Parts: sequence; structure tokens; C-alpha cells
Amino acid sequence: MELSYLIIIVLLFSVIQSIFGVGLLLFGTPTLLIIGYSYSETLWILLPCSVVISLIQTIDNFDLVQSKKKVVYFTIPTMVFSLAFVVSFDNILDINKIVGFFLLFIGILKFSTRIQKYLLYFAEKKLSLYYTFIGFVHGISNMGGGPLSILMSTIYRDKVKIRTNIAFIYLILALFQLIVLFILDASGLKYSSIALILTSLCIYLIVSKYIANKVNDEKYISLINVLIVVYGILSIVKQ
Repeated sequence: MELSYLIIIVLLFSVIQSIFGVGLLLFGTPTLLIIGYSYSETLWILLPCSVVISLIQTIDNFDLVQSKKKVVYFTIPTMVFSLAFVVSFDNILDINKIVGFFLLFIGILKFSTRIQKYLLYFAEKKLSLYYTFIGFVHGISNMGGGPLSILMSTIYRDKVKIRTNIAFIYLILALFQLIVLFILDASGLKYSSIALILTSLCIYLIVSKYIANKVNDEKYISLINVLIVVYGILSIVKQ
């Protein structure tokens, strides 16, 4: 695909991530997989951009980040293991269907308050295990942002605190993902990543300054949830 199309994809989903804290990986991953990129190529395209946005969001409000050690201890091991497994057996696994399954799972979670209550009850009793689950989901599908956003929006009520804590965990996960990719499959690392990183950086700076604080989250959350389900279905039926 031409670089210009990749820039458009990164631009669009960077806007969503700059406002809601998730989006670049949640929607960018299935988009690139549906187009025909491998899982490794998809991660090499999206992760550097995600790191830039998450790093700025974290630095701006680092004092709001909670459970730093617990996040590292419990999300990273399962993320590294599951990512290494998927990358190693990418030619055997149907990654589109795996991503589609987890997208549908996230979509059901978003629409079902009953399931959310059960999940959050589990998180309250077994938070370490919940973080472990997030790491596994993120490694195998890059979809850890779904259960992560549900957890953070329950623990915190302030939008900035929610976004900052999501960004911190995203940042830690992405950095370790890049390390795993560099060891197992560095072929996807391209100079074009610089243009994509600059695109995501510019979009974040513009959106966070002029748009993000003016957006009513409740007004758009249903649309985001519908998109999650649609992407999940498209990823599963894609041949």
C-alpha cells in the first residue's frame, strides 16, 4: 500500500485515540489486517505511532498514573509469551479471525452492562489476574485496549485520569511489543515509520489542544461501540 494511504489510516485513528484514549490499535489493527498486512507488519506500522501518543499523554499527567509496578509485573509476561507465539506461527494462525473474535468480545462487553458488572467484580477480586488477561489479549490480538478501557473507566471517573492510565499501560505494552518484534521479525521496520510517527504526533497535538476537551464522550460512545462490532464481523468473515 502507498505511504499516503497509511498516513490517512494513522491520521484517522490517531484522532480517535487522542480523544478517547484508544483507537489507533483498536481500529488500526483490523483495518491493516483486512487490507492484507501480516500481524508483524501491522504492529510495526502502528506501535511506533501509539508509543508517541501514549508517551506524551503519560508525561503530561504522570502523577495521575496508578499501579505502575503491578501493571508491569502482570501484563508483560503474558503479553510477551502470546505475542511471540503469534509472530512465530503467523503463517499457520488465522490472525484476522483471532482479532475479530476479540473485537466482538469487546463489543459485547461494551453493550452488556450485566457482563461488565461480572467482569468488574472479577477485576475487583482478582485485579492481578485481570491485568494478566489484558496482557494475553493484547499480545495475541493487539486488542487489550478494550478490557483495559472498561477497567479504567470503572476505577476512575475523571476523563483525564482514565486517559492517562490507559496511555501508561499502552506505552509499557507497546515498548515490550517492539522489543519482541525486533528480536523475532525486524523486517517490518521501515523508514516510512518516521512519516507515520510525525503524522500521529501532529494530530495528537492539534486534537488535544483544540478538540479533545470539547467532545462529549457520551455522545459518541455508541458509535465507537458499533464500529467495534462491525470491525469484528468484517475480520471474521474476511477470507
